[in-house]
Amino acid sequence: MEYADSAAFLARLKRHEGTRRKGGRHVAYRCPAGALTIGWGHNLDAAPVAGLGEGASIDDAQAEALLRQDVRKAARALDARLPWWRELDEVRGGVLLSMAFNMGAARLCGFVRTLEAVREGRFADAAAAMLDSRWASQVGRRAVELAAMMRSGVML
Repeated sequence: MEYADSAAFLARLKRHEGTRRKGGRHVAYRCPAGALTIGWGHNLDAAPVAGLGEGASIDDAQAEALLRQDVRKAARALDARLPWWRELDEVRGGVLLSMAFNMGAARLCGFVRTLEAVREGRFADAAAAMLDSRWASQVGRRAVELAAMMRSGVML
């Protein structure tokens, strides 16, 4: 599945990431972790875009293009580190991709208990391990929703 083309996946990711707007445009801001961010979670410090910096703004089409590009990049990183993630159903694969988008595939790979449980099909254990993490305390409702999706296999 190409998640960057999935309206449902992108809508959920937009809701989770949020954005800052001024005058109908997406404006650059510092996220809670201190990274310069624009659109729906595009980290300008980690992935600079020519002409965008402090005080920058972009329209919806530009924000959407960055989001899709970042989703594809996160999926490629998962492909390289956890190639089996593509064998999961759409919902659970989307959970892992959302987590990789949020924290990076390298940090996601640190979720050893979660990933082991997912790979073994023990989705309730995977959800519990997701919630028993510093990440869950940092992202709050997002973690609760993604864990529920991992547990149930149902899109929320």
